[in-house]
Amino acid sequence: MPAAASQEGAPAGSGNSIVYAYFLEDPTSTIRISWISEATDIGDFQYLKNGSEEWKEQPVTRETVIPGSQRTLFEVHMRGLEPGSNYEFRIGSDGEPMRFRTLPDELDQPVQFVTGGDLYLSDELMTSMSRVAATRDPYFAVIGGDWAYADGEPKNVGRWFRLFEIWQQHMVTSDGYLVPFIPAIGNHELQGTGYLQTPDKAPLYFTFFDKPGKKTYYAVDIGEYLSIIVLDSQHIAPVDGPQKQWLSEALSTRQHIPHVFPVYHVPAWPSFRSITHTYSSLVRQHWVPLFEENGVALSFENHDHTFKRTKPLRNNQVDPEGVVYIGDGAWGVPTRKDENAHNRWYLEKVTDDHHFWEIILYPESRVVQAFNQQGGLLDFFEQTIREPRAREVFGLSDSTVDLPDRLILSQNYPNPFNPATTISFYLPEDSGNTNVRLDVFDVYGQRITTLLNAPLRAGAHTVTFDIRDSRLASGTYVYRLQYRGETSSRKMQIVK
Repeated sequence: MPAAASQEGAPAGSGNSIVYAYFLEDPTSTIRISWISEATDIGDFQYLKNGSEEWKEQPVTRETVIPGSQRTLFEVHMRGLEPGSNYEFRIGSDGEPMRFRTLPDELDQPVQFVTGGDLYLSDELMTSMSRVAATRDPYFAVIGGDWAYADGEPKNVGRWFRLFEIWQQHMVTSDGYLVPFIPAIGNHELQGTGYLQTPDKAPLYFTFFDKPGKKTYYAVDIGEYLSIIVLDSQHIAPVDGPQKQWLSEALSTRQHIPHVFPVYHVPAWPSFRSITHTYSSLVRQHWVPLFEENGVALSFENHDHTFKRTKPLRNNQVDPEGVVYIGDGAWGVPTRKDENAHNRWYLEKVTDDHHFWEIILYPESRVVQAFNQQGGLLDFFEQTIREPRAREVFGLSDSTVDLPDRLILSQNYPNPFNPATTISFYLPEDSGNTNVRLDVFDVYGQRITTLLNAPLRAGAHTVTFDIRDSRLASGTYVYRLQYRGETSSRKMQIVK
């Protein structure tokens, strides 16, 4: 356990407050925004939808003194927001405006988010990882437990304050939006052993994340295209029993959802600890069969402080129709390395890299990639939605093992389109000082517009082409990608 950070570290953000946001319900229309303040009366919370000129007031939903400190936590629970919309908010009428956004209720454009765990042991690690993750412009972050390593102790509350400060300062998108959390619990959120404890042993976790009934397993459903299934790997709720029954029902009732991802702390398929580890064995025994029965293809694990991807697994063997497990919790903590881990039959990749994972969702597929603290691409693979069988965004086989070594330009989606479409492409290496250029031409070779002309890192990228402010007629157009002397082109159709 590291030394505790200062309890009353310098607040950041709006005035003297530390601000963060999180999702417990549908992120297309709700959000919880919290702020930590030394003041006992913070004033009004006001918000403004982009395009409006009228600030509206939102009453404070929750106000509580934070255990172990003299600070107060204020929270607003905002409901009835418009899907796919941008908002500003301020704390007090003279507060500095900040921004948040709701998710679209339909997957008519790519939606990206990041995931990882074991978040904060040192400022340097968490800061560097968060800065890189912010460059991916995620809608939200799924955090799989072991947040601030405060071990549930109010005397260590300063570690949580510092975690939120770093997040507020560095985990902001290029357009200035806060990145909300979807929070899972880990062993370091609890006093005692960290396993099979009661909710009162996690006073800080339940102060900062106000889950009704202090329930540590729940689902966040986003439209009809995404469900995040948050689980508790034996920390408060037993893996077996009511949680298992709930999981079975949650998965069976979401089989129509194309993207369903469980997230939890202790891995079923560990990359550092023994495969016979007690809690890993429980997860494999009780949850893994449910994942397999209900068509889960990708699961988020943490806890081991490594980078890992498993082979697709089903019935305790490699199976192309199995589940891929990614992890293992190395955002802002020292990593571990098992020299014999590469001999574990179920692992596809394992290293001691700090990293986070990015998931990019499409209507019929997903792109999964991992980045290290320098922004380097560690891993890349693509999964098609199994039912119905569908297109592959980058023309790759399901769960591609090796990083592609070529430039890949995908067909725009949707096509034909009006008024907007998305163009996706993959770069095998950083472009360095060379710009990556994406242009649109008419059929006569006349350049219509330049969508992109800038250096980019390796990995998958998406660009939106919106014709609402143009006078383009219906017809065939060509988009062309240029990268390090290579050129790739495809045709697309505008239909008005």
